[in-house]
Amino acid sequence: MDNAKHDTVLDAGSVKARLAKVYAEALLAGAIRQNAVDATGDELSHFVSDVLDAAPEVESFLASPVVGKKAKAAALDAALPGRTSDLIRGLFTVLARNSRLNLLRGIAASYRLLLDDRAGRIRVKVTSAMDLSDTQRAALSSTLTDILKQQPILAVRVDPDLLGGMIVQIGDRVIDTSVRTRLQSLRTLLLESPK
Repeated sequence: MDNAKHDTVLDAGSVKARLAKVYAEALLAGAIRQNAVDATGDELSHFVSDVLDAAPEVESFLASPVVGKKAKAAALDAALPGRTSDLIRGLFTVLARNSRLNLLRGIAASYRLLLDDRAGRIRVKVTSAMDLSDTQRAALSSTLTDILKQQPILAVRVDPDLLGGMIVQIGDRVIDTSVRTRLQSLRTLLLESPK
């Protein structure tokens, strides 16, 4: 499935993002009490990848305002026994009761960010004109570690339209050293200069 449509699932200022973060923080607090922080994160991530990504109709069903709370709860009860922890089952129950099952993907993303923060990691999106070699990835990771004082987790994708260079996105900060952007800037400068 194309994850591009889910890149902005957690726009920092959105109401859904704030709600997802509240639920993720509550889930993390419960996971800490049960000493199941990583297992809970894995379980939630697997649900998103194995169920929501694999069967978009399930996500549509869970998010649909037309489907009643009882029908959603019954479907989850039938699908989850023996397959999920009490924490995750409890989360699903609370979300169903409050008509918030549409937040599952956002909660999973928020939970992952909370875990990264606890571990001193930061997610970095890198778009480059061509695939980065292992040496280039290591050099970029080392440079970012020195600058950010956190361990970067690189998500690299290739966009040949950049022509050269790369775009590095860290949260809401973007560092664009692509040839495409430099050429666009030069074009703008030349078109705006007095004749």
